[in-house]
Amino acid sequence: MTVTCEINTRYPECDRMGVVHHAVYPIWYEQARLEWLERAGLRFEELSALGVNPAMVDLHIKYKGAATYPQTLYITVRPESFAPKKLGLSYTLTDASGVLLGEAETFHIWTGPDNRSFDLERGLPEMYARLKAAFE
Repeated sequence: MTVTCEINTRYPECDRMGVVHHAVYPIWYEQARLEWLERAGLRFEELSALGVNPAMVDLHIKYKGAATYPQTLYITVRPESFAPKKLGLSYTLTDASGVLLGEAETFHIWTGPDNRSFDLERGLPEMYARLKAAFE
């Protein structure tokens, strides 16, 4: 399942020239990831209430162009890999005309209430089935 999320740049995210600061991009990717998870049937609030978290353990970002203010951007999230204890996603950031501004990859380990590795398939089989369906 591929999901595209719309992001509008905000003035406080920019330097004096109206260029978005590089530290904002991971926040946007997180917004897009939460939307992807929700559309996959894994609402973050529900996971959090159960003490389960897709803890990010790796993030790679490639900046291809500058986002500016004001601008509408689109982040497309694609699933890359999954297993009972892991999740990998990729992201493409474009402007409204389709110009590529960035790419990213994140890798997550499912953790449980004790913040240790959590087997989603064994611990929450119905949620694992939703995740599996999002990859088909």
